[in-house]
Amino acid sequence: MTCIHEISLNTIDGQPLDLAQFAGRALLVVNVASKCGLTPQYTGLQALYDRYRDRGLSVLAIPCNQFAGQEPGTPEEIASFCSTTYHVTFPLAQKTDVNGRRRHPLYGELSQAPDADGRRGDVEWNFEKFLVSGAGEVVARFRPRTDPQAPEVLEAIERALPSALEGVWTATSAGELRPGDRIRLGEDDEMTVSRIIPNFFEHDGLCCLNEDTDERWLARTMPGDQEVEVLR
Repeated sequence: MTCIHEISLNTIDGQPLDLAQFAGRALLVVNVASKCGLTPQYTGLQALYDRYRDRGLSVLAIPCNQFAGQEPGTPEEIASFCSTTYHVTFPLAQKTDVNGRRRHPLYGELSQAPDADGRRGDVEWNFEKFLVSGAGEVVARFRPRTDPQAPEVLEAIERALPSALEGVWTATSAGELRPGDRIRLGEDDEMTVSRIIPNFFEHDGLCCLNEDTDERWLARTMPGDQEVEVLR
């Protein structure tokens, strides 16, 4: 496969966009549409960008009109919709074909990557997500209905973040944690929070933190106001 960083395309306003600028950063590439049932995923994508950009994550949205004509607007209309409706601040590319004989070279490379079930090939629908490492390699593929805030997405991003931009451990309360947070349980023990159950067993103020990953399953209960160390 060609390194993704060797490919270029254009921004929504027609300016050159050299993917080499993302070298050294994790990059989530998503084909988007403004009139799709999955369009609200923009909210989750912006949340990912807000949360991880200082630790080395970039998001690139690529409008595509190949799926039921759900991205029919002009570049100006698409940019305005994303800004005013979902307050998007990550970059948008020019409208692009992701499948077929006019498929952009970027998607010629991305489509060779397997999803979690080992399936490669054409993009299925709007909002299919490809995670690219700082070295320009596709390290994860998520099909359209996978929410941007799904535990498997957060875990993949955590693994792909460049080590040079790792966060620092800071103190916060258990009640302020979010799925995907990495916390310390002890001097040599950490966990990645996959799910948080508030008011555990109807005990006000008690929460249960779950880790459900390929490596292990773990649950820890603690008061919501208990101080914990989290990697930010």
